[in-house]
Amino acid sequence: MTDPDIVTRLRAVLHNDRSVELMNREAADEIERLRDERDEARRMYCEEAFCHRFNERGGEATIIDSRQIAHSMGWDCFKENNND
Repeated sequence: MTDPDIVTRLRAVLHNDRSVELMNREAADEIERLRDERDEARRMYCEEAFCHRFNERGGEATIIDSRQIAHSMGWDCFKENNND
C-alpha cells in the first residue's frame, strides 16, 4: 500500500529526468511550508477564540481551552510534527 501523504509520495519519485525529481522536491517543500502556515493560523484562531470565550464568561473555569477548540474543529494543529 502506498503512503497516502502527497509529500511522502512526491519525495519518493525517482525519474530519468533529474529536473522532474527536483520539481517534485520543490513541490513537497512548498506543501510542507503551506501546511506549517495553515497550522499556525489555526493555532492563532484557537487561541483567540479561547481568549474571547474566557473573557466573555469572566474567566469561568469550565471554559474549553485552545486545544479543545482545535479538536472540536477536527484540526490537529497543536501536534509536534506538522506533516498532516
